[in-house]
Amino acid sequence: MSNFSLSLTLLISLLYQEYSETAQNREILSQSCSEFLPVPQLPQPPPARPSSPRLSISLTQSPSLWQEIPEVRNSAVFGELSNDQRRLQEVQFEVVTSEASYCRSLDIVVDHFVKSKQLGELLTTQDRSWLFSRLADVRTISHSFLSKLEERVESDMMHFTVCDIIARHCQRFKKVYVPYLTNQSYQDATYQRLMDENQGFRRVVEKLERSTVCQRLPLRSFLILPFQRITRIKLLVQNIVKRTAQGTEEEVQAIKAMKLLERLIQESNDSITQMKSIESLVSLSARVDFECRTLPLVSQSRRLVREGPVTEMMDFSLKETERSVYLHLFNDYLLLSLNKEGGRFTVIDHAPVSELRAENCRVKLHSLEKNLFRLHLNKKALLLSTDTQ
Repeated sequence: MSNFSLSLTLLISLLYQEYSETAQNREILSQSCSEFLPVPQLPQPPPARPSSPRLSISLTQSPSLWQEIPEVRNSAVFGELSNDQRRLQEVQFEVVTSEASYCRSLDIVVDHFVKSKQLGELLTTQDRSWLFSRLADVRTISHSFLSKLEERVESDMMHFTVCDIIARHCQRFKKVYVPYLTNQSYQDATYQRLMDENQGFRRVVEKLERSTVCQRLPLRSFLILPFQRITRIKLLVQNIVKRTAQGTEEEVQAIKAMKLLERLIQESNDSITQMKSIESLVSLSARVDFECRTLPLVSQSRRLVREGPVTEMMDFSLKETERSVYLHLFNDYLLLSLNKEGGRFTVIDHAPVSELRAENCRVKLHSLEKNLFRLHLNKKALLLSTDTQ
C-alpha cells in the first residue's frame, strides 16, 4: 500500500466544508510566497470509513500538500522539477484530495441523514425527494471519480495528470448535477417549511446534527456541497490550464475539461432558469380566467419577458373612458388582462408576438405627458399609455 493511499485516507476525515476553507487560506499564503506553505494543522476527527478498499485509516497525521508526501519529497525527480512544475502538480493533487474530502462529506449526509430511519418516518415521499434529491447518486459517481484519480496518482506520483479523467466523467456528472442543482429552490423551500412547521423534523435534524460525525456542521451545509463542488472543480481546472505548458497534450486535455465543465454549469443554469419560468407560468395559470378563447399558459419553451400595467384609452375624446389593462409579454405571446382582487387576472385578449405591431404615437400626441403607443392585434388597434418606455 502506498504512502499516498494512507495519507489520502486521513484527508477523507476532513469534511469538505472545512477543507474548502483550508484550501482558500493556503491559496492566499501561496500567493505571497515563492514556495508552497503547509496548511495549518486542524484537529483530526474520528476515523471515517475509507472511500475505496485500498485505503487505510492507520495514520494519525497526513501530508496536506503533494510535496509533503515522503515518496515525493525523497525522490530525486523532485529536485529536478521547476517551481512552475511543482505548482502544477500541487493544483492537480488538490483535485484529488479535495474530492476525497468531498466524498467524506457526502458519506455523512447520505449515511447519517438520508438513511436515517427517524427522519424517514417524518417525510412524505415528495418531501424526501425535494429535500435530498439525488444525493445518493452524486455520492456514487463521486466515489467512482475519486477511485480513478487515486489510481492515476499511484501509477506515477511525480508526473500524474487529472484533466483527461475529469473530461471523461463530465457526462456522468451532468446526469446527477444538473437535476440536483435544478432542484435547489424546491430543496430550500422544503427544508425551511419542515423546520418551521414540523417540530418532529426539527428535533430529529438537530439531534442528528449534534452527532460527532457531523463535526458541529448543520444539515444545510451538507445539502449545498454539490453546488460548491462543481464550481470548485472548474476553478481548479482553470488554474491547471494556466500552469500547463502550451502546445502539449496535457494542455489539450485541460482545455477540454474546462470547456466541458463550463458547459455543464451553463446547462445547469439554463435548467434552473427554465424551471423557474415554468413555476411562474404554473402560478400565473392558477390566477387567470379567460374572457376570450382559452390559451394554455404552461409550456417549456415559454418565458416571461416583461409585465406591467398600462392605460387603455377607449375613446380619446373622453378621458373618463380610460381603463387599466395589465400586459404579460412572453417570448411567443402577449396577454391583455384586467387586474382583479387577490392578484387574479381576467384575460380579455391575447395574440402571438409574431402577429403584433406597435406604433409609437408620442410624436403625434406630443401634448400628452405619458408615452403613447398604438397596439395592433387581432384586426383591431388599442391606444395605450404608460409612464415608462
